[in-house]
Amino acid sequence: MKTGCFKQVSDSHTNGYVSISLYPSKNDSINHEYKSLAPNWKLLENLNKKKITEDQFIKSYKEQLFSLNANTVYDDLNSLVTGFEPIIMTSVSRKKFCHRHLVAEWFESELGIVIEEYKVGAVTRSNGYMKKNTNPTLF
Repeated sequence: MKTGCFKQVSDSHTNGYVSISLYPSKNDSINHEYKSLAPNWKLLENLNKKKITEDQFIKSYKEQLFSLNANTVYDDLNSLVTGFEPIIMTSVSRKKFCHRHLVAEWFESELGIVIEEYKVGAVTRSNGYMKKNTNPTLF
């Protein structure tokens, strides 16, 4: 499983794209949605209008995630994209705060799996942000 943003999709060579956004993607290559992982409208609106902080969003959104069964959600996502690797996607670019990183952290914690960012590779996630892992050099 991977995470990604809609803007990273440049082809329809995979049928593994799954939107976890509240609103549908305008990209025709994204054929699947999993709304249980989308934040509710009020929570997202309050964050966007700065009525709540990112920390408050995280707390509420994690409550939503922990009401789900990670194994069931993982199996559901794999069933949606039979034969392809699930790539859970949102509209937010990789450098901004995004709930997909919270979902990835949840899966990693609950299932002990590693989730990379689509077209980026290994990343470190913390509190809704991600940073690409870089290999240190000797020079």
